[in-house]
Amino acid sequence: MTESAEDRARRSRKVFEKATGAHHKGRLDEAIAGYVKALEIDPESSQALNNMGVALRAKGAFHAAVASYQRAIEIKADDPGSHSNLGNALRALGRHGEAEASHRQALNLDPGYLEARYNLGLVLKDQGKFDEGIACLEEAVKRKADYIDAHWDLALAWLMQGELGKGFEEYEWRWRLAENPPRRFDKPAWGGGPLDDRTILLYAEQGMGDSIQFARYVPLVAAKGARVVLECQAPLVALFESLEGAAEIVARDAPLPAFDVQAPLLSLPRIFKTELDSIPESGAYLAAEAVRGKKFADALDPGRLNVGIAWAGKPSHRNDRNRSAGIEPFIDLLGTPGATFHSLQVGPRADDIAATGCAGLIRDHAPDLQDFADTAALVSALDLVISVDTSVCHLAGALGKPCWVVIPYTPDWRWLMQREDSPWYPSLRLFRQERFGDWPGVFERLSQALEDMTRA
Repeated sequence: MTESAEDRARRSRKVFEKATGAHHKGRLDEAIAGYVKALEIDPESSQALNNMGVALRAKGAFHAAVASYQRAIEIKADDPGSHSNLGNALRALGRHGEAEASHRQALNLDPGYLEARYNLGLVLKDQGKFDEGIACLEEAVKRKADYIDAHWDLALAWLMQGELGKGFEEYEWRWRLAENPPRRFDKPAWGGGPLDDRTILLYAEQGMGDSIQFARYVPLVAAKGARVVLECQAPLVALFESLEGAAEIVARDAPLPAFDVQAPLLSLPRIFKTELDSIPESGAYLAAEAVRGKKFADALDPGRLNVGIAWAGKPSHRNDRNRSAGIEPFIDLLGTPGATFHSLQVGPRADDIAATGCAGLIRDHAPDLQDFADTAALVSALDLVISVDTSVCHLAGALGKPCWVVIPYTPDWRWLMQREDSPWYPSLRLFRQERFGDWPGVFERLSQALEDMTRA
């Protein structure tokens, strides 16, 4: 007996709803398999195609997600959700113009579609169209005052433009992000008032690069008469012993001493009303331990340019697939006459040296880099550091060491836009992608600069 179209649609719907349930619980592979099964029953299910695109995008399968959304739109061209979802997947692939067009089409279909307006703001910002992008984000929060993601991205947009006062004020919305719940203390938060004879806990809250960047505020807090206890990630404890103004350094998760008030490091720029022209400690504010440097002395090559390299950041970073160039583009630098290369890479990606046949071309120091104080000792002994956007470049900047940073097309807010220098770290030079994903262009310019430096 031939199955009727109505029965087939009912059976497909049942499979689809089961897949959606798995999707909501984060079981992406199970959800995708369910959507595939639903499409086998009913190939014209635009909902199954759209949802499958969402799951594929969550897994990082952006090309497949684009195709899923395009098929959904072919079936149901007037669905604004599919158009905006397509824009999100295109943005992830760096196809910003197409992404913008998709979000605009979603808004043409539904002018009140708030998520599409928010998503349009993001892709406009990515293209450097800040006025338009910020206008979209501002409109989103105007229409929905507690739109957390829009507030957060508005903060990042202002910071990237260099409007630090407005940006850091809005940055406080980070505490309402689902993935960033605030810590709870039985002591009050410090808002900038007098601190005479009181103990304040300053604590790291994000990555180790962030901790290094914003530790520069510790002397300013101490200057208000406070005894400063700094809590940070364990690998930073010994390094931060060189930081002026810190009376006590405590590793995260270790017992805390008594304190009167507390503040997270990344709220200090707001408290001190920081603008581009008032960033504190524009020079070196950390120092390496001389005794640790002795173990690296024999590894240096006298008479040659000793260059440290780091090619990968922490994979959990939300933009790591774009910011981490990998070791491959660095390999072209290894034949530079007059230069000796030293790896500053630690963790699993240090194995890239052997995996790519570079063991004889890069001196691997990973076994000796037990914490950031060790890395600081090696960096201080080098002539130059070349790094992706990770904690190594922050360390080099805080030590006042020359460092060239390779920056993706859509950078982190702290690197601002256009400029080749950093107001946070005067010793850094930025090499930016001029097009999305164009590492070859970046390393071609960098290679020429390195050759010029070795000749000089």
